[in-house]
Amino acid sequence: MSRQLYSRKFKPVTFGQWLRTLREDMDLPLRAAAAAAEMDQASLSKAELGQRLLTKDQVGKLAKLYKVSKTDAEARLMVEKFRQAEEQNPAAARHALMLLAEEAGLYHAAGAKS
Repeated sequence: MSRQLYSRKFKPVTFGQWLRTLREDMDLPLRAAAAAAEMDQASLSKAELGQRLLTKDQVGKLAKLYKVSKTDAEARLMVEKFRQAEEQNPAAARHALMLLAEEAGLYHAAGAKS
């Protein structure tokens, strides 16, 4: 089983920035990527700019087009939804992430009861 590494060394990349990088790395014009995801060009542009979230269906189609894992793409969408929903309460958001990590067995809080 492969292990995902997470680090604070890198500046966080938003979902939109990640999508734009994938598209540009393939030298695809915005209109071609939007057509492949069955969406209009303006919607994809807004998603890349962080002004709009995509549906799971659109993300799945873009993942296929960009040849990336659908699971990774959907996870990044979840992160972006979480980031946008909880931007007003970063302390609670960090705590929620620690709780999720603990549930997944990736982290054990000091003093936590098993």
